[in-house]
Amino acid sequence: MSLSVLVIGSGLSAVGAIKALRARGIRPTVIDRGEKLDSDRSDWVSAMAKKTPDQWDAAERYKLSSNPTVTDSSAIPKKMLFGSDFFYGKSTHDAPVHCEGNFPPFSYALGGLSAGWGAAVLPPQACDVADWPVSHDVLNEYCAKVLEELPYSARDDGLSLDFPILSHRLNALNPSQSDLSLLDALKKSVAIKKGQLVFGQARLLVASEDDEHSCKYCGQCMSGCVYGSIYKAGNDIIKMSERGEIDYVSGHIVERIAEKNGQVKVTSRDHSGSVHHQKFDRVFIASGAANSARIVLRSLDLYQRKVQMLSRGGFVIPMLSFKRLPSNWPNCNTQPGLFLEFRGKWLKHWVHVQISPQNELLLQKFSVKETDNQFIAKLKRALVARTVLLLVNYHSDHSGSYELWLASPEKNNDATSLHSIHKQSLPQWRIWFSSWFKLFSIFRRVGCIPLFPFAKLNSGAYHVGGTLPMKEQPKGNLETDTLGRVAAWKRVHVVDTATFPSLPGTTIGLLTMANAYRIVDQINWNLTSEND
Repeated sequence: MSLSVLVIGSGLSAVGAIKALRARGIRPTVIDRGEKLDSDRSDWVSAMAKKTPDQWDAAERYKLSSNPTVTDSSAIPKKMLFGSDFFYGKSTHDAPVHCEGNFPPFSYALGGLSAGWGAAVLPPQACDVADWPVSHDVLNEYCAKVLEELPYSARDDGLSLDFPILSHRLNALNPSQSDLSLLDALKKSVAIKKGQLVFGQARLLVASEDDEHSCKYCGQCMSGCVYGSIYKAGNDIIKMSERGEIDYVSGHIVERIAEKNGQVKVTSRDHSGSVHHQKFDRVFIASGAANSARIVLRSLDLYQRKVQMLSRGGFVIPMLSFKRLPSNWPNCNTQPGLFLEFRGKWLKHWVHVQISPQNELLLQKFSVKETDNQFIAKLKRALVARTVLLLVNYHSDHSGSYELWLASPEKNNDATSLHSIHKQSLPQWRIWFSSWFKLFSIFRRVGCIPLFPFAKLNSGAYHVGGTLPMKEQPKGNLETDTLGRVAAWKRVHVVDTATFPSLPGTTIGLLTMANAYRIVDQINWNLTSEND
């Protein structure tokens, strides 16, 4: 199909949209800032990938997991990639950001935030997307379609009662000994009940088949995978570019979009400050909830208009096991090994819990060194062997949010400032009381006790959306239809989490890709009028 199509962004939603375009024979242009890991770290990671994990020495392992935020006891450690935080967006001279509270999550990296974050996946449940103008069944249909081309570690277990596996390619990772011990204890002591409580092995976008990119069980997964086993959207962008399936252009920030006479004019600025103008038949905005809102607000001159950005937050809770958990670290995968999902009294939405026993960041937190034999070190190792981390996530109805607006441009200055106020919010007392009581009830049966006094609020989570929510009957230019279009545009589609009316507590990465694929797939490409 000979159409000029642009995708703005290179993260999960961009890849979902691109794959749907490729399925229709369309070769899009893809434009983004495309920031990457610095060359020194990248070269070192490439050198490490040429070795097997048993050839790494202690110094190399320490360098891989280096994370200065781990030792800060007042906050949740910041996820890093090989010690770098390059994939977190920052205020720049051409796109300034002013904020109160937590910095709004966005990224200019190749691959977006997926460049550094993990790849936990679950399809949405009907009760968590009840306010969407798209049915749960349709969303699951596109989740299955997206999974066909992704590395997928999954097991058909108790989770499947409420969260269908949506694939016949069940290449599950080998669980760690700690994961197996906890899972066996849960199976023996806790009854699974459809619609109320399910658990099983974590579902992850990780290559587990026997090839060069498969998991090598190196014990460093929370710090980045030198072998490329953990799915990153940016790697897909590079591969599609190398195969000639897309025209990838990095180094640009899109500033404005204007639609007129059946064409879309896109204005971008490169690293040198040069301004570029291009025209396309259709444009898909996949820049993330904050950046997509920024593009729309500036394009339509909606200055000082406030939009809400939803967040999917919760708590990080340490848990103590009364018995020592078996461990085969470092010869294991250290991403969250188990998922537990539950509902109950006052909990109409699913609460999502990722369970992580011993990993390299926990060892770093306790300053544990395997070669140290002093009494204190032995005590630390004993404590680590009994410690489990629970990452508890709630639906956006029960989480914090951000208030965003774009300041009016200053005279003789093209840059416009994005302002953000983070509204940190504890879940309603009924929600956290009910969920914490449920967690205590579940885990006491398996000889564990959640240490609630040491819980850390995670309301500034990096899963955000809803700045331009989809509605059945959208109003104005701050709401979108089911094809991601605001009232002013017919050929410009927002395809990322900005369009989410709400965020499930369960993982949203798969849903992000699936919804972007759906939007592209449901466009009537045979129509050419401005009203299609």
